[in-house]
Amino acid sequence: MKHMRQLDKEQIRSWMKSGTDITVLEETGSTNQYAKQLLNEGTRPPFLVIAGRQTAGRGRGDHTFFSPENGFYYTLVIDPEQAADLSIVTIAAAVSLCEAIEDVFAIDCGIKWINDLYYMERKVAGILCEAPWRSDGHLDGIIIGIGVNLSPMEFPEELKDKAGTLGLEDPDRSRLAGVLTERILAWCGQTDKRILLQKYRSRSFLLGRTVSFVSEGRTITGTAVDINEAGNLIVAADRTYTLDSGEVSLKNWAHEKDI
Repeated sequence: MKHMRQLDKEQIRSWMKSGTDITVLEETGSTNQYAKQLLNEGTRPPFLVIAGRQTAGRGRGDHTFFSPENGFYYTLVIDPEQAADLSIVTIAAAVSLCEAIEDVFAIDCGIKWINDLYYMERKVAGILCEAPWRSDGHLDGIIIGIGVNLSPMEFPEELKDKAGTLGLEDPDRSRLAGVLTERILAWCGQTDKRILLQKYRSRSFLLGRTVSFVSEGRTITGTAVDINEAGNLIVAADRTYTLDSGEVSLKNWAHEKDI
């Protein structure tokens, strides 16, 4: 792969209307962790941290996020008052990322409930949102972390069957960062949750397909039939299940494997 253009703070800002502060790093452990540190030190949201490489990228739970050089590792911290509904920030981030990728690169991604983006049946992006509450019950900011595999790369053996990239040789990461920030701020501030959920459903590639998940130590297989007004996944199996968190696996019809 040829050398990728550098992340540029002024180029990012040129695609933004908001007065969001921007920190651009060549490398960091985790953009979410760096943002938490800034928040603890008194930096006020909204602010953005973006890096070209992470050495300790994180996913949900205890999962890691493979974060090689020349990637897109992005964390936006917003004020809680900028979110019309805290419960749907992850959904707002997923819709925003789909729209930004489509706008900047003309690539259409699908959302795998609740926080992953897929392209050509492979995971190309993950979202990790965090709300660090202080001991006094105060919420300083909402942390929205996003990682995207933009360009061709070699994956570790354990990821080769599931991970993919958008296949871009020289993506404009600065433009993506600016456009994405504006989309997130707009969707997080959307007061009519139904409009956002309609967009989210339209981007989902789970609905109507066979999925499996673990419930009370048992693997359940059924059909994903809807995403309700709370953002929960509704699965029809031996009974109707309403999932508010956790992992679901989707049967890849073409290759007969779970993704």
